[in-house]
Amino acid sequence: MMNGWQRGLTEAGVDDPGLRAHYTGQARWLLRYTPAQYTALRALLPPATAVHLVAATAFMHTCDRILDQDSAYPVIERAARFEGYAQRVRDALASSHTPSGSLGPLWHTTRAHPQLAYCVEDFLRAAPIELHFTGFESEADFVSYVNDYTLPALLTMATVLRDPSEPPQRLRERVRLIAVPVQRIDFLTDLAEDLQEGRLCLPLADLQAAGVQPDDLRRQRGTVQVQALLAHTAAKCWTDLAAAKPATAGFPTTNAPMIAAQLDIYAHMLRVAQAHGARLLRHPARPRIPAAAAILLRHHKQARAHTPNHLHGNPPT
Repeated sequence: MMNGWQRGLTEAGVDDPGLRAHYTGQARWLLRYTPAQYTALRALLPPATAVHLVAATAFMHTCDRILDQDSAYPVIERAARFEGYAQRVRDALASSHTPSGSLGPLWHTTRAHPQLAYCVEDFLRAAPIELHFTGFESEADFVSYVNDYTLPALLTMATVLRDPSEPPQRLRERVRLIAVPVQRIDFLTDLAEDLQEGRLCLPLADLQAAGVQPDDLRRQRGTVQVQALLAHTAAKCWTDLAAAKPATAGFPTTNAPMIAAQLDIYAHMLRVAQAHGARLLRHPARPRIPAAAAILLRHHKQARAHTPNHLHGNPPT
């Protein structure tokens, strides 16, 4: 009997052995690269949906690796590498035949989810923002960053999970509610790493209001004012999360648990960040594996209770 992954490939219309191998290779890469996210999509989504989300997520993380994680390379070199990759993506998606290599899964998934092709193009145009980003002057600048970069990024994945009958603009409005807390929490939990890379991702207006200088953060000074700034940022994150909760209701019942679980994991990460306090200036806050696993298990049980025919498989081996 085929395991859940192989069944998902078949249900997703991935019949060619070479294409199946490329999907499986991307799944294995995601399992190594982002195990928590991969475990969530395999545990909480129907097999065919998980297959398509692997392709969309692998595309996003490939972009991220070129733009951000290869920071040892000069910006001009990363920009050239990304432009080369973007052109390869565009050429592949414009082809009338399945392209060979790692872009085959993205091509196939855009045929199953046509709106995804537009989201991919929107993100390829928006992504270079990340190369030159160093921080924000104000809350309005943060909102612009979310609208211009984070939202297009999340839409590439949310489009795979959407109700096909939902108008793209309505999906965009709902995903934006999710993008705000996701991005703000990422900036808070990654504060130490961003500071080491020369980026200050808290609005300068918030620093000024708290009586904090950028050097206080760079020099890891855990003053009362710095602690107040971090507490204020966490409070904004909680407000953002509360506003995002209703956005999960617009997704199909088979896919909504994935979104709800991700928001709960971000809430857990925020609690970890609050427990860190001023230590956030020295070390990033990461989810605790037992707590994250408990969140996924709870949503997995809820998904099975509401959809008894919703079968999930094991990770590919």
